[in-house]
Amino acid sequence: MCLANTPGVAETIVRFTENILTEDHDDVTDVLRQLEAAGMKQATQAHPAHHPTA
Repeated sequence: MCLANTPGVAETIVRFTENILTEDHDDVTDVLRQLEAAGMKQATQAHPAHHPTA
């Protein structure tokens, strides 16, 4: 991949995110934060922290 195409690739990713991941004109940042929170919740449930008993 040529580095000269990098800005075009970034713009395409942003447009994809705006068009596919958002509904009803949601803010892209809010959608990505919701996805991050959901991923963290799933990761925590899959690998709960070890809590030693007294």
